[in-house]
Amino acid sequence: MDEGQLFRKLRKDRGLSLEQVSDELNSVSFISKFEKGNSNISMHRLERLLENVNVSFEEFLYLRQLNQNPNLNEELKVLRGYLTSDFYFLLADLMRVVSDINKSGFKKGIEEMTEIREKLNPKVSWQNYLIIYCDVCLFTYESNLDESKRKTVESIMENINLITKPIVSYLYKVEDWGLFEVLLFRLFLFSFKESQIKQLLTIALSRTKKESQLPVMATYKLDIVFSSFSHFVNFRNKEWAKETLILARNLLKDEKDLMNSTFLLFYEGWYTIIFEEKEKGLQSCHQALSIFRILDQPSLENKFQTILKSVLKNKEEPSQYLLFV
Repeated sequence: MDEGQLFRKLRKDRGLSLEQVSDELNSVSFISKFEKGNSNISMHRLERLLENVNVSFEEFLYLRQLNQNPNLNEELKVLRGYLTSDFYFLLADLMRVVSDINKSGFKKGIEEMTEIREKLNPKVSWQNYLIIYCDVCLFTYESNLDESKRKTVESIMENINLITKPIVSYLYKVEDWGLFEVLLFRLFLFSFKESQIKQLLTIALSRTKKESQLPVMATYKLDIVFSSFSHFVNFRNKEWAKETLILARNLLKDEKDLMNSTFLLFYEGWYTIIFEEKEKGLQSCHQALSIFRILDQPSLENKFQTILKSVLKNKEEPSQYLLFV
């Protein structure tokens, strides 16, 4: 269904005639042609028509995409927000493969990641970035299947960091970050060096001020803070790990964001387990799990139960059990 057909449906659903939605900018004749696909329309004219049927521009874009992609709502669960570029839908597909790796296994992950990679065009800049991500995942999965265990964690991370150099260069270069840059940072964060993460996190928070009030931007900014925290904890950088928790607490203060506040409670427990008192940290983690249980969020409860098991393994064997969130 194209824009004209969708608009016609929205108009008909509301019992409005062509005469009722026409105005000085859009005549009855023009609207009729638009609905039949016989006339192009400017954004300004479309905005006015949507006002006349009481539909926001964002709703219109969402409904248009929903018609093209029946699985959109499942993808939004992965992306945590509606975004209209093809980049975000392909990214959702990649994230699905990554999130399923524990269930599907590395061999299946290699198969699915290779299939996605082959569809991407390296001549398109954003697709080339996703090709790099596929390469990082494939290298990681293959390293996990290497029974010889010749590769150390350090050598694996060094190789990954080399693969992702173009991403780092791009992120340093962009003056004002949008959601694309924040998501790119989130996607590749686990592959960067600690010093790069620290610098890029500062850049991300300072260069997103123009879009800071956009709800989905606030969500992803917290996401990169939490992800940075997990990286610093893995490599036992106590000072930077603590700084990220303080940063998250400041971002969440009085924002009425219960879910992310519960995440923070868990991560503060994680920090305490690793750097301070194990039993005290466990208490905070279990409090967070209890909140998920009370709120009837079994998927989150199970996810963080699994994370907690890995945290405890990482406490005992830091070099063997790295955990990135």
